[in-house]
Amino acid sequence: MTIGDYIKEKFSNWSVNYSDAMIEVELSRLGLSASDSITSETNTDNFFYNIIPDLLSTPKSVSEGGYSISYDKEAMTIFYKVLSKRLGLPNNLSANTITDITNRW
Repeated sequence: MTIGDYIKEKFSNWSVNYSDAMIEVELSRLGLSASDSITSETNTDNFFYNIIPDLLSTPKSVSEGGYSISYDKEAMTIFYKVLSKRLGLPNNLSANTITDITNRW
């Protein structure tokens, strides 16, 4: 199985279609190629970490003329949270919270 095939299979779990050209561009930023064979040493985690925030910024569903597309954004969000912890990188999807600490003064 190639890296590109693996990524497409992973995206299909979320009902996401992502072009081959975009996959290749994103992989090239990580020094990988979609046509490379996947091995036990292949790490695609950074690919998904970088791309999922962009995917989540698209509409959840689109329909026009009887044709409809919808994405499982909740599953992508959960995967992203797990991925950010695994990589030790910040969860860029989390909302900032404000905590009132005036009683500590």
